[in-house]
Amino acid sequence: MSSRPHVFNIPSGYSFLEQLAKKLLSDPSLSGLFDAKTRLQDYTILLPTRRAVRNLQNLLLQKSGTDALLMPEIRPLGDVNPEEMIFAEAEAGLTGLTGLLPAEVTPHAPSLLPAMSGIERDISLMTLVQAWLETSGRAGGLASTSKLTAELTALLDSLQIEEVDISKLASLVPDEFSHNWQQTLEFLQILTTAWPLHKQEIGRCDPSERRGLLLDRLTTLWNNHPPSGPVLAAGSTGSIPATSRLLQCIAQLEKGAVVLSGLDTQLPPEGWAQLKNEHAHPQSGLFHLCEAMDLQRSDIQTFPGLQMKSSTDIQCARATFVNQALWPTSLTGRWIELLTNDKPSQNLFENMQIYEASDTRSEAGVIALALREALETPEKTAMLITPDRQLARRVTILLRKWGVEINDTAGQPLSRTSVGVFAGLVLQAVATDFSPANLLALLKHPFCRVGQNAKSHRQLVSRLELYALRGFRPTGDSVKGNNSYAHNTNGLDHIMARLKHAESEKKHIQQQSQQNTNDETLIGEVITFADKLRQIFKPLTDVPYEATLNNVGQALLEVMESLSRDDANISILWDSPDQEVSEHLEAFMSVMVEFIKAEDFTAPQSEWSVLLDYWLYQTSIRPRVNAHPRLSIMGLLEARLVDADLVILGSLNEGTWPALPETGAWLSRPMRESLDMVAPERRIGQSAHDFVQAFSAPEVLLTRAEKISGTPQLPSRWLSRLKALHAGLYEDICPWPDAERLSTLWTTVDTPPPPKAEKRPEPKPPADVRPDRLSVTQIATLQIDPYAIYAKHILKLKPLDPLEADVTAAIRGSFIHKVLEKFTLKYPDDLPDNVASAVRETALELADETAEGQAVLLYWWPRFSAVADWIADFEIERRSKITRIFTEITGSMTVDIANKPFTLTAKADRIELTDSGHVNILDYKTGEPPSKTDIEKMRAPQMPLEAAIAIAGGFEGISKNARIKELAHIQVHGGYPAGKIRIEENPDQLAETALSGVKKLLEYYADENTAYIPELHPDRVNFRDYAHLARVQEWMSEEDS
Repeated sequence: MSSRPHVFNIPSGYSFLEQLAKKLLSDPSLSGLFDAKTRLQDYTILLPTRRAVRNLQNLLLQKSGTDALLMPEIRPLGDVNPEEMIFAEAEAGLTGLTGLLPAEVTPHAPSLLPAMSGIERDISLMTLVQAWLETSGRAGGLASTSKLTAELTALLDSLQIEEVDISKLASLVPDEFSHNWQQTLEFLQILTTAWPLHKQEIGRCDPSERRGLLLDRLTTLWNNHPPSGPVLAAGSTGSIPATSRLLQCIAQLEKGAVVLSGLDTQLPPEGWAQLKNEHAHPQSGLFHLCEAMDLQRSDIQTFPGLQMKSSTDIQCARATFVNQALWPTSLTGRWIELLTNDKPSQNLFENMQIYEASDTRSEAGVIALALREALETPEKTAMLITPDRQLARRVTILLRKWGVEINDTAGQPLSRTSVGVFAGLVLQAVATDFSPANLLALLKHPFCRVGQNAKSHRQLVSRLELYALRGFRPTGDSVKGNNSYAHNTNGLDHIMARLKHAESEKKHIQQQSQQNTNDETLIGEVITFADKLRQIFKPLTDVPYEATLNNVGQALLEVMESLSRDDANISILWDSPDQEVSEHLEAFMSVMVEFIKAEDFTAPQSEWSVLLDYWLYQTSIRPRVNAHPRLSIMGLLEARLVDADLVILGSLNEGTWPALPETGAWLSRPMRESLDMVAPERRIGQSAHDFVQAFSAPEVLLTRAEKISGTPQLPSRWLSRLKALHAGLYEDICPWPDAERLSTLWTTVDTPPPPKAEKRPEPKPPADVRPDRLSVTQIATLQIDPYAIYAKHILKLKPLDPLEADVTAAIRGSFIHKVLEKFTLKYPDDLPDNVASAVRETALELADETAEGQAVLLYWWPRFSAVADWIADFEIERRSKITRIFTEITGSMTVDIANKPFTLTAKADRIELTDSGHVNILDYKTGEPPSKTDIEKMRAPQMPLEAAIAIAGGFEGISKNARIKELAHIQVHGGYPAGKIRIEENPDQLAETALSGVKKLLEYYADENTAYIPELHPDRVNFRDYAHLARVQEWMSEEDS
């Protein structure tokens, strides 16, 4: 062992790994610290992250100037994921990093059990939490279970990393002072009692626990058997106790050295002494490491042979500036002492810009522009460092828009890959009872084939959508959560019922599909396809509503495989030649292995997809894209010791960077202090150190958004300190480096050209293709929205029903019409004894036939019951004077328009023949009927035109020139009163006026110079089925609307 610790520092402003590489290549002895015969390949080098390892390897090769180089052994000391620690996992220990530790070195060392994977630990802890909640009578579903598990896992990691004895939790608070804490202690027995027993039972340990044991094994080995070659630990702050002990061991080795990054040797001594309690300071981590290693700051030497570059002076000056700006609060009064008469020879803020955006979109835009601009300089590298994943995604999308793929080193969650999405869609389809939207999303996924080739599959899915999935949503009738209903129908059964209904009635299938093939054949193919879907999903639909993850996982894999098989019986998922898909599938299967192992964890069907997504999201996948080699996006941990010519620090807002200090859900600050745990602000200190190092890059851009989703944001404390020091010392020397050029450039790029004034479409089809037949309701459409007539009758376009339509007023009105029609047909002459009950029974009978009817009565039954009572009184009062009733009767009349016959059609809700020979025409309305003014001014011509058709003898059973006694609107809405009658005056005159007006209207549109203008009267348009086709929003002004 060395009598004096070998600890060095590479100050901020120098490229850490570059300086290390240059020195190791030029002088492996480190200026005589090691034997002069020391070679590069003799070294064992420990770095904080895997990325730092790769970068140093690349730098060594690059700086050597050769194509081949005997490399030292470079290993990560710690990475973003602790499970990625690379040490030999031999129970006896290690020689170097790969051999075996002699048993006599650590005879009492604990056995190194295999570590649990993150998912395995989550499931095990969630099972224990679920059992505790059920036992204590606090069961609250998966949401509370998963939240408690996440918080418990965070506490467990903190305790293990900081090497706190968990048994001390029980004695933190006296019994008589905190009843709530006693309840918490009961829950924390999961950690103190149940969890150790569980680990012992399965023979596993926690990842952080295992890492600590491995590091201590290595420390013990090197204390007793120092390695033969030099060992260099570089760039670590030793924030983990086990790491700190290893660094102390290395510093004491005869052939060992520790190299620190960014130690501020210019911080006044009194400021350095205050860092014991100033945990949020950027030097706090290094202070505590020195304290653990029993080092004074003066004991630390500058790394030998630091080499300057042209930009190093300004970088070091900028590092000094930021270190001064972040002095402990008690020292800020001494900023005035920094004033000198000598002006700096260079602009301190050269190659530095600060952009405070109005919102996150502008922030992302300026960052993307800066990254894109960097590519214009050959060999220039640039990276964005930010903890804000939302900002990272925005920048990625903008660069992709400009044809640049950037390497986002954080990758993407497995749940967002094609494999993860496919698995999630399968479970969501089952959980939502095969709702049309979820089922279509699954069927249109590229991995879904259902035994078809790609073209046939697309055609069948499109037909299935048209025939059975649009309109009111079909649902199953099983009662969820009750196993006695496990074999009831589900959504797929209702889809099959719809298809068979369409097959039997042939409801204009050819028009809907726009195919020339036989309707019956088309429907038959879709029925076969839907039936195959039912069989494929059977493994999942047969699983009980409350099931173990073991059963769910096995059934899921079976369904995914069946769905992905094509017409050659090859699974395009499992047998995919795409290397990226294979990697995603491998990661997915590693999750599913743990999923299937969970034989004791049960979850309801509604939460299967939530659980799977929860664990898939935690598995990060590095995308295999042709990312630009000179651009990257990194998180704070990944960016440590990584250099670039341009470094962009994004999301510099309080709460984001730095994040808010959190004590966790279980321990207060005093409790943490009692357990000798580090202060929550220590993480802010580490982030501050990352900020200082990145701030010292050759070229820097700092950005923040003043508002996020409309909420004002506070600037990062570090940015505020920089502004304060600049205003006091440098304002008259170096201007504040606002990114005005980039801001102006983004404004130019982001400002769309002035919108082009679009003209309202004015189609003028030839006369011979104009309609020669319209219904009376379509006449009203022709008056207010002629374009809709053009689209429907000339272009032959039919609007699609929406997916998963709710119970609309139209659906409710249609159902009420059918009830009244069926009741009248059932009792055409004599009324039953109890009319209201008969109306209700008729409604229930119709509701049994359709899901729409069931839904209407489910939400509207109280109102309908009131309507039934009102209808009973209405029928009893009228029937004595009525000789015959026609319901839903169709009629027509032909008029001469432009020397051509034109047919007007109508469908009357109800026509009555009275005992005096007169005719009553009734129209049912569940909404508000048209006003008398609208009817008199022919803005609502339906009823008058029905009267005109009746007078002309256009309804079968109604004699020509019949006298109209009543034109009545029957409003049934279930309010108070439940219904009312409004009778129009002078029906014969209304009919004559309406017919005359309609003839003029039709004459006008028979002229091929007359255009079918969209939304002629927009204030009266109720249904805008063709507004998107007419591009209404592009030309309609506020005055028009």
